Amino acid sequence: MKIIHKYVLREHLGPLVFAVSALTSLMLLNYIAKRLGDLVGKGLSWQVIAEFFVLSLPFTVAMTLPMSVLVAVLYAFSRLASENEITAMKANGVSMRRILLPVLAWGAVFTGGMIWFQDQLLPATNHRLRKLQGDIARKKPTFAIREQVINEVLPGVFFLRTNHLDPATNRMRDVTIYDLSDQLRRRTIYADSGLMAVAGNQSDLKLTLWAGFIQEVPKEEPEKFQRLYYTTDEIRVKNVFNFLEHDTTDTYKSDREMSVCELQGEVAKSERDFFRARERFDKASEIARKSPTGVVDVNVMAMTNLSDTSRTPRARVASLGRTYCDGQRLVDSVAAPWVRKRLSQVATLFIPDPAWAQGQDTLKAKKDSAKSPVPDTVKRDTTARTDSAAAAAAGRTTPPPPGQTPVPMPPAPLPPGVTVTPQGDTIYPGLTSGPITPAIDSTGTPLGIAPSTGVSPTVPVAVEMESARSEMLRHRASINQFAVEIHKKFAISFACIVFVLLGAPLALRFPRGGVGLVIGVSLVVFALYYVGLIAGESLADRNLLRPSLAMWAANIIFTLAGLILLARMDKDGGSARGSDTGELWARLRDALTFGRRRT
Repeated sequence: MKIIHKYVLREHLGPLVFAVSALTSLMLLNYIAKRLGDLVGKGLSWQVIAEFFVLSLPFTVAMTLPMSVLVAVLYAFSRLASENEITAMKANGVSMRRILLPVLAWGAVFTGGMIWFQDQLLPATNHRLRKLQGDIARKKPTFAIREQVINEVLPGVFFLRTNHLDPATNRMRDVTIYDLSDQLRRRTIYADSGLMAVAGNQSDLKLTLWAGFIQEVPKEEPEKFQRLYYTTDEIRVKNVFNFLEHDTTDTYKSDREMSVCELQGEVAKSERDFFRARERFDKASEIARKSPTGVVDVNVMAMTNLSDTSRTPRARVASLGRTYCDGQRLVDSVAAPWVRKRLSQVATLFIPDPAWAQGQDTLKAKKDSAKSPVPDTVKRDTTARTDSAAAAAAGRTTPPPPGQTPVPMPPAPLPPGVTVTPQGDTIYPGLTSGPITPAIDSTGTPLGIAPSTGVSPTVPVAVEMESARSEMLRHRASINQFAVEIHKKFAISFACIVFVLLGAPLALRFPRGGVGLVIGVSLVVFALYYVGLIAGESLADRNLLRPSLAMWAANIIFTLAGLILLARMDKDGGSARGSDTGELWARLRDALTFGRRRT
């Protein structure tokens, strides 16, 4: 059976490599053609162009790899069925499930690799590609001088004209320069000849002019005229040659530049904000039912949300991204110590022993000191320092060292208007719902309370409900945006298994379809699948469909179709009946005609 499995997998290898190469090349060239206007005329080096190509490759592979799996399955099974190899296997007692098992395992391996690819490699390359595109967009076009044309060296500031330019030596003859950098006067420079070169900083243009004169006319006094003759004049024009500079301060990441756990962190943050807004809405609704014209104390609502930490676990809504990140942390916590231990064991094999030149007594002392435990006096001193710091923060008297007098620590000052009851409760002005101990900042000011003006701010209950509702909608949209990206990463990865289940029975149903079947079915399936993803993403962003259902709907539909076709193949006995694509189109035509007759 292992020989059959290897043979079936080997039949898929060639079509897979060809499909990945062809589809990736086509889509990459299409993307580069769209971005060609941003690359040409910029004077970019071949290293930058190569980096742009390499960074554009991962997100292209993320789309073409599931497509290539479908193409390979269709072609391989179609060829096996057309040459009656499937029939021979079944005649020898090999069931269709046994034939399909290695291909499903092969698709599962691709799915696992795609999950890692979508989670780690793709977001990093997308981030670097976006930064590189921004760096290229900020770069100015290559500086070039043409003969007998007024060349704009600096936009609106510096213009140069020469009747003759030697490209080999950058020598110029009959040079005219219009310098508009000084707003108070107009300057025109004439020269019999000159030399153009790049300054030492590789950014400025250096002009050396010979045998000419400079004319200046003040703008406020045009009747005055000044002319200065020179033998040699040097002019430096700054920032003419703008080289590519990489921005190292850009740390922003869009949803397609984040890993699964980063996206899940954004989801959790938006969930907490959503639940706080819903609590505000529920409390305002309760007040509105009692008194429609009532008012809400803003301070009370804000402090209640900050102090009520019992509801924070509600933010841990069960989801695919949270399960994946929890599992990843568990694996890291178990695997990381084991890997570090093994690496340390391997490292000891290559680290030389200490040199004997240090002396036998010195080495023995070092070993004894490394093995000996920490003295009890050190532990007591550390505890004492820790207790002293805690006592100082709480305003208590610290235990003094032996032989010294205790020094009382003053308590931390309270904010204005804040009192402490004998029971230890802290009372803040404007709060009527009982003593609450909210979070405070480094200065002791309660968070969430506006500067006190003597009057507690209140708003109508209808305004509070509308404000909470708008916050809920905004946070819900943020949750959907990041959740859609999480589910998309997993859905596209699992498409490798889905396309195996769909492509194998289709190829066996029409074994003589050949290349026509591969191209036709692939185009239809690709179009339907990616249209489903785009439509689902749009519906989820508008809160019309859950992100999980929006991203997994296409996978579910194609999986059901593949399972139904597999069941029918087993029911029919699985023999190759010699059908081709003509029969497929004929059946589709008959189905459409039957539908029209019924209508």
